[in-house]
Amino acid sequence: MLTNPAFVVPPVPPACAGVAWLRATVGRFSQGTEHERRRALSTAILDQISPDSLRHAGAVHPVTALARRLGVTGSVVELVRDVAQAYQPGTGDEPRADAAVDRLVAIFGGSFDEPTAARIGVLVQACEATAALIDRTRHRRVDDVLRDDPPVPATRRQALVTTTVAGVTVQAGEVVRVRLAGDLAFGAGPRRCPGRAHALALVAGAHR
Repeated sequence: MLTNPAFVVPPVPPACAGVAWLRATVGRFSQGTEHERRRALSTAILDQISPDSLRHAGAVHPVTALARRLGVTGSVVELVRDVAQAYQPGTGDEPRADAAVDRLVAIFGGSFDEPTAARIGVLVQACEATAALIDRTRHRRVDDVLRDDPPVPATRRQALVTTTVAGVTVQAGEVVRVRLAGDLAFGAGPRRCPGRAHALALVAGAHR
C-alpha cells in the first residue's frame, strides 16, 4: 500500500492559518505535483544539515539540534510539541496547536508560505518520533527497536478505487492502517521519510 498508486494519504481541507494551514501546506498531507514540490522543499532543508554534525549534537532534544542548524537560537521545543500533539487531524488540542504554529511562523520570518511550512514540518516530524527512538534505544539496539517497537508504528492510506491487496479487498474511499516496522519503519515509496539518516545520527549522538 505504501508503493501502490491506488492508495493515497487521506486528504486534508485547505486553510489559511494555524495547524490546519500547516497540514494543508506541507508535503506530508499533499498529493501529486504539490506533494513532489513540497517534499523537495523539505529534502532541500535536510540536505543543508549534515547528519555527521548531528552525531556531535549531544544529549539535546532532536528539535533543538535541528532548529539550531536552521538558524533558530531560542528554544522552540515546547512550541513544536504543541503542534505535534495535533498534527494528525482529530488527534489533539487544535487551539493550542494553532497558537504554536502562528508563533513558529513568526520565528521563521512571518510568511504563511510553503518554505515556512516545510521548516516547521521538518521539526514537527522529528519531534516526538525521534525523541522516542532515542529513549527506546538507550538499552536496545536501534535495529531491534525499529523492528519490535518503532516510534511511528503505523500510517494511514485511503483507497482511490476498490483494490485487492494480499487477498484483502479494500473499498474505494476506505482508510486503512498500514503497519510500519523493520525495513518499513521509515516508510517506503515516494513518501518514505527523507530524514532517516538524520534521525539515526541524532540517536547515535545522544548515546555517545
